[in-house]
Amino acid sequence: MTETLLRLSGNVRGVLWMTAAMASGVCVDVCAKLVSHDVPTAQILAMRALTTVPVFLIIVMFLGTRLVRTKRPMAHVARGLLWYGSLFFVFFALRQMSIAEVNAYLFIEALLTVLLAVVILGEKLTARKLIATLLGLVGVWVMCAPRMQGFGVPLGVGAALIGAFCFSAQTLFAKVLTRTETNFSMLFWPQIIAVVIWVPIAIITWHPASLADWLYSSGAGFFAMMTNYMVLRAVRVADASVVSPAAYTALPFSVAMDLIFFDMLPMPVIFIGAGIVVLAVMLLDYKGGAAPVEVDEAASIGEDDPSPKPVSVKT
Repeated sequence: MTETLLRLSGNVRGVLWMTAAMASGVCVDVCAKLVSHDVPTAQILAMRALTTVPVFLIIVMFLGTRLVRTKRPMAHVARGLLWYGSLFFVFFALRQMSIAEVNAYLFIEALLTVLLAVVILGEKLTARKLIATLLGLVGVWVMCAPRMQGFGVPLGVGAALIGAFCFSAQTLFAKVLTRTETNFSMLFWPQIIAVVIWVPIAIITWHPASLADWLYSSGAGFFAMMTNYMVLRAVRVADASVVSPAAYTALPFSVAMDLIFFDMLPMPVIFIGAGIVVLAVMLLDYKGGAAPVEVDEAASIGEDDPSPKPVSVKT
């Protein structure tokens, strides 16, 4: 089976890795949504961090601290705050809406990243970027319109959009960090920061959690690690512009999980709005047939060389 996969082109392997990552990412949402509504959202993040950090520490014990040494500690702190801040808003949104609806709103993240890159990094705002962004905003409005009461935006929708904004901001930090940091350190430090920040916050409103709640929180952490690992694999063997369209498989996976676990279906207009946003992002990603450079898939997770352009995921 492994030999068969290795015979495939880097592009095909990258798309397969990214598709698997999206399936795993939706499992994170399922686990988060299954946690009892009596457990505060901040506590879910704290429980997830507490069950995830020991795994990372064990890996460090075996592989050495070289993997987590950093030249930019404050950038890791900022990215960790944004990463888990975005998860807070996404998990909150999941309590208000279906998984498919939340993921549809999160598709706007790529467009927000472009706008932030223009404002913060000074990247050029081309006509194509501007058209894609405006088209994406139209898609978001299509999705929001049925839920809006006058000019009011429901809490769940607002939380999902804030979560997308935070994800896009941490993506910019990821792009900067990949120049000097290992992939493993970029996964490790946000978990440590989450324990330092979210555990004290969660203690203030701590609610007794059942064994099932702890298992679901642990499951969210496990699937998040698997998702990040598979995304890193995807961008190692293919260019981000090749694998990024596979990220949209998150929507059909989300619909399937909503039906299986929660007997829910999103409003049809969600698919229309999501389709407009996807079209906008694909317009943004279009490279005119440029060929990607393949990278050795067997590279270590702690390799010091910076990986190709990262693809952000909400885990």
